[in-house]
Amino acid sequence: MIKEHLQSIIGVELYAIVGFLIFFVFFILVTIHTIRMDKSRVKRLSEIPLDDDLQTNLH
Repeated sequence: MIKEHLQSIIGVELYAIVGFLIFFVFFILVTIHTIRMDKSRVKRLSEIPLDDDLQTNLH
């Protein structure tokens, strides 16, 4: 049933291609951002879950 509805839409394959391209570009941009992040910031962010001072300040 869904297959027949999708086949009746002209250019439906374009939506799949555009959706994939948006996902792929976003994934590449996030990967580039993560690789280029400052290493000291990464270290600071990675220690947040273990920081007891932050936990006591929230209560």
